Amino acid sequence: MAEAVYRYSKNDVCSILGITSFTLENWYRWERKEITNKAVTDNYLPQPIKLENQKGKPLRWSLEMVELLKAYQDQIVRGRNGKYGKYTNAHWH
Repeated sequence: MAEAVYRYSKNDVCSILGITSFTLENWYRWERKEITNKAVTDNYLPQPIKLENQKGKPLRWSLEMVELLKAYQDQIVRGRNGKYGKYTNAHWH
């Protein structure tokens, strides 16, 4: 079995998905909040690999991880009261 190649940076992932880095960071923030609130028990987004041997310890994703993020992107309910409205909309009930 071949090892995954972690070659996609945050900017690469964002350009492939057509989103901003702020949006990508929001997805991971939502996941952490749901785990903290015990709405879910485990990570559902692929966790990037942190390159410890490089300056700044950049995050890297593999092609399989990018495909999982694309599938996640297709499932998101959009709108101000979408799936994560309770985290992003101050007036969510």
